[in-house]
Amino acid sequence: MEKGWTMWLSPLPLLLLGLMTPFATAQSLSYLDLVNRFIDNYNKKSISSNLFQLLVLNLQPEANNDPATPRALNFTMMETVCPKTKQHNLVECRFKKKGLVKQCSGTISLDATQPSINISCGGPEDIKSGGFLHRIIRSFANFIHQKYRILLDKYRKLQDIFSGSGDKV
Repeated sequence: MEKGWTMWLSPLPLLLLGLMTPFATAQSLSYLDLVNRFIDNYNKKSISSNLFQLLVLNLQPEANNDPATPRALNFTMMETVCPKTKQHNLVECRFKKKGLVKQCSGTISLDATQPSINISCGGPEDIKSGGFLHRIIRSFANFIHQKYRILLDKYRKLQDIFSGSGDKV
């Protein structure tokens, strides 16, 4: 019995990282914004030498339309090639080959007065990548990431055109 109790001590610091973390309010916060803020905070407190980036987000469907009601979510983040020591735009960081994968779960709320996120990551479910299935998932994630960057660039160009700051044709 005592051995089982001590096994929980090693992931305890990672679980404490995920304790309720209130974030500054903003008018247009989204669930993705809060998850990205959590990952930024995780990267600051993590002992890893590289940054982590969102790989997959699974947000449970809403039972009602109240954004203040906490919703369950699961997501996976993966180690990138970008070192923690330098300032990086995570969108431009590629996933590290055979990088560490973290499974995270918890609840998230978009309360207008105080949005919050309660997530825990790490522990025994951490996966050191490198298996066949993981290589397929990583390849797919890199493909999606590249398409995301292309769409983001196109979105920014359209935004510039419609805001009047872009070149007129």
